[in-house]
Amino acid sequence: MKVHLTVEKFVFWALTLIILFSCIALGYGISPYMDEFLEENRTWLIVMSLLALLFLSLNILIAVFIYKDASRRRMNAWLWMTAVIYIPNFIGLILYLLARKQHHIHTASDEVKGIQCPHCGHLI
Repeated sequence: MKVHLTVEKFVFWALTLIILFSCIALGYGISPYMDEFLEENRTWLIVMSLLALLFLSLNILIAVFIYKDASRRRMNAWLWMTAVIYIPNFIGLILYLLARKQHHIHTASDEVKGIQCPHCGHLI
């Protein structure tokens, strides 16, 4: 199977790896200073781990939705996935939801009858 690496895929995976390695390095760097605190209060560690897992799973679910929806609408799925995940405070998701309204969903019947303009209804 031939792997086709586009710029968008490269940017997405590069940002993901940079952030992942940065988080690992930060955790490794502060771990000697957290020993005393974590010995006294394990509940904090459990709650923070569950919140991090929830945040990560929410981002994965959003990324899968964006990839499938953007591919179906013939939008650049990797670019939108990168924007949605790495623009903070769900601004990227809002931008995607606004931009997707302007794209027509491509179906098999469109090839037979043609695609209609969403504004005037003429065949494109």
